[in-house]
Amino acid sequence: MNTDQLEGESRNLAGRAQQAYGEATDDHSVEAEGRVRSAAGRAQSQYGEAMESAREYTADRPFNALAIAAGVGFVFGLLVGRS
Repeated sequence: MNTDQLEGESRNLAGRAQQAYGEATDDHSVEAEGRVRSAAGRAQSQYGEAMESAREYTADRPFNALAIAAGVGFVFGLLVGRS
């Protein structure tokens, strides 16, 4: 687990606790804030998972990763050069 995953999970838990507190006290603004914090935490955690997968892929298959990067760069160059 990397730092993005850990921070994301902690934000998710904090957001769920804040949401539960808002529901218990019938404070809709606190509840909504908790939902947003929880969603941001889940997104950060998923970003961390994607980065970890990309790191593992490039470590296992460096030539494939290089070919993909070259292809993306080539397509990007074509798109930018069309102006």
